[in-house]
Amino acid sequence: MNDKIKNVLNTILEKFESGDIPEAVAMASFPIPNLPSTKWSFFNRTIMFLSGTCDARGFRQWRSAKRHIQKGSKAIHILVPCFKKETDEDTNQEKEILTFFKAMPVFRVEDTDGEKLDYQNIKLPNLPLVEKAKQWGISVKAIPGNYRYHGYYSSQRKQIAIATPEESVFFHEIAHYAEFQIMPNHCWQRW
Repeated sequence: MNDKIKNVLNTILEKFESGDIPEAVAMASFPIPNLPSTKWSFFNRTIMFLSGTCDARGFRQWRSAKRHIQKGSKAIHILVPCFKKETDEDTNQEKEILTFFKAMPVFRVEDTDGEKLDYQNIKLPNLPLVEKAKQWGISVKAIPGNYRYHGYYSSQRKQIAIATPEESVFFHEIAHYAEFQIMPNHCWQRW
């Protein structure tokens, strides 16, 4: 097995052992719409979130978005299926057969510079208690939403992400922080 593929799989196993998988699985389940990674497999989106980002792309994809990869940045690797075409001898029809997977390097948005992306132009509304959240060490950011969620709290990153100006969503997410502080090992804790 290719060393890069082994590294990708070992990273996933380590994250299962450390307990970091639930948050990444939740994030991979509800990706930001209209990003190239939305079309990736659930497994590859999980790898992306485990690498600390919600947007990763290949070199050419970043170039087409008018962004460039910062010098010294390290790629993360996703697994890409490779197919070959064969003709079925019985039916004489052509079909694609999965032959192997290859490790494909992609780079996190945090490792790029250039023109702002649409979702980077979203402004955080004036929400009560944002300054209190920051005093507690929680970063608060605006994100694009989709039809399934309006925000989230990440205990791993100590981050609240809001996809709506509704105060109730912010209060809901900050309550998850309080829940985590009161009962950090409770089995129903979010992420």
